[in-house]
Amino acid sequence: MARKFPGGWLQAYRDYIHKQESPDIFHFWIGLTMISASLRRSIWIDRGAYTVYPNQYVILIAESASCRKSVAMEIGLDLLLANKDIRAVHEKATVEGLIDLMKKASISPTGRIKPDGSVLLHADELSNMFSKATYAADLIKFLTATYTAKARVDFLTRTKGHAQVRNPCPVVLAGTTPSDLGEIFPIALLSSGFMGRVLMVSGKKGHRIAKPHLRREMRESLIEDLHDMSFLEGEIKLTPECDEFYTKWYEEGKMGEPSTADLITFYERKHDHVLKTAMLLSVSESNSMIITIDHFKNAVKAIEYLELGMAKAMEYVGATEKSSVSELIIKILEKNMPEAMSHSVLMRRVYKRIRDADEFQSLIDTLAQSERIEITASRRGIFYKVKEVKEKKK
Repeated sequence: MARKFPGGWLQAYRDYIHKQESPDIFHFWIGLTMISASLRRSIWIDRGAYTVYPNQYVILIAESASCRKSVAMEIGLDLLLANKDIRAVHEKATVEGLIDLMKKASISPTGRIKPDGSVLLHADELSNMFSKATYAADLIKFLTATYTAKARVDFLTRTKGHAQVRNPCPVVLAGTTPSDLGEIFPIALLSSGFMGRVLMVSGKKGHRIAKPHLRREMRESLIEDLHDMSFLEGEIKLTPECDEFYTKWYEEGKMGEPSTADLITFYERKHDHVLKTAMLLSVSESNSMIITIDHFKNAVKAIEYLELGMAKAMEYVGATEKSSVSELIIKILEKNMPEAMSHSVLMRRVYKRIRDADEFQSLIDTLAQSERIEITASRRGIFYKVKEVKEKKK
C-alpha cells in the first residue's frame, strides 16, 4: 500500500501537531514510540549473535504541567489506538496481569498464526505504573528481561507460580517529574540493566499557546500510514555503506564515552538504541526495509542529543530529601540569573525545607565543591550564583 506522506510519517506528524506547547523533542520521541508500538515484534535487525527489535522504553521528564506531557502523549496515542490490534495497558500494571495479556496469538502479515507478546505500557505519571514498592521491583525485573524480545521468557510470579511469555515485545511510554523519578527508582538501579534500556527525554517549557491546534484533516491519513506499518514483516537490513559506517563507529571509539558514571549502563546499550532508532526512522519514511547511512547518522544525532539531558536526569534517581533541597536551591538561583543572590535571601527561600543553619551550610558547601554554584564575598555579605558551564569546543 502506498504511503499517504512521501516525506515520511514523522514529518507529517510534526505538521499535524502544528501548534502545541510541548517541546519538539517530546513530540519526536512520542512519534517514534507510536511507530515502535505499531511494528510490534514483526521486524528486526539481525546482528549475528543477537537480534534487535524496534521496541523502546521512553520516559518524558519535565516539571508538572510545564511541558504538557500528558497532552502530547494523548495526541500520539489517539492515532495509534485507532488500530484495534494494538494491545495497551494504561497506568497501573502487575507482572501477572501483563503475562496474561501477553499470552495471545496474532496473525502475521503472511497469514501465519504466531504467539504475540507485544504490548504498550502507558502512564501519564510513571508513579502510577510503579505504584507499590513490591510491584515496582517485579515490574522492573520483568521489563529488563523482556526488553530484548527473545523468543521465550520464564518467570516465577508471586501469585501464579511459574509462567512463560512467548515473543514478548513491550513498549513503554510514560511521563514523570524529576522529583518523582527520584522517589520511584532507587539508587541501586543506576548499576542495573534496566536503566541501560531506558531513554530519558528531558523537556523544557516552551512558548505559551492560547489555542493549541491540530491539523485534523491529516488525522485519518496518519492513522492509515501507521496501520500500514503494522503489516511489515521480516528483517530490515543496513545498506553495505551503512553497515561499514556502523562497524567503524562502534569499533573505533566514535561512540564516545559516558560523561558520568551514572550513564555507564546506558552506554553499554547505546549502539542498540541507535540501531532501534535508525530502524524506526527508516520505517517512518517508507516500506523499503532498508536502513541507509543517513538513517543511521540521524539516529546517532537523536540519541546523542538525549544524552545531554540524561546525565542531569540520572542525578535524580535515588535522590534523597537532602538532594531534593539542593535541586531547589539550584532552581531558585537559576531563576535569579544573571544576578547573584544573598545568603540571607536564599536561606529565607528554603528555610521550610531545612532543619537549621548548619544543614543549609552543608548543602551550600556540597554544591560549591561539586562546582554547581559560585560563592562570592564582599562587604555587603555572601552571595551565591549558579556556575555557568562552558561547552568544550570540538
